Amino acid sequence: MAAMSTLDWLGVVGPYAVFFLMLIVYYVWEGRRERAIRERYQEDHA
Repeated sequence: MAAMSTLDWLGVVGPYAVFFLMLIVYYVWEGRRERAIRERYQEDHA
């Protein structure tokens, strides 16, 4: 089996890397949004 070139390696691994990066960004974004909503709710019902 021939060794994979860098371009082939990026084609295989790249989409997974992009997916996981987007997943991390989503979780951070949602965590901040949820925290803001929770703080707003606690201020209204204090």
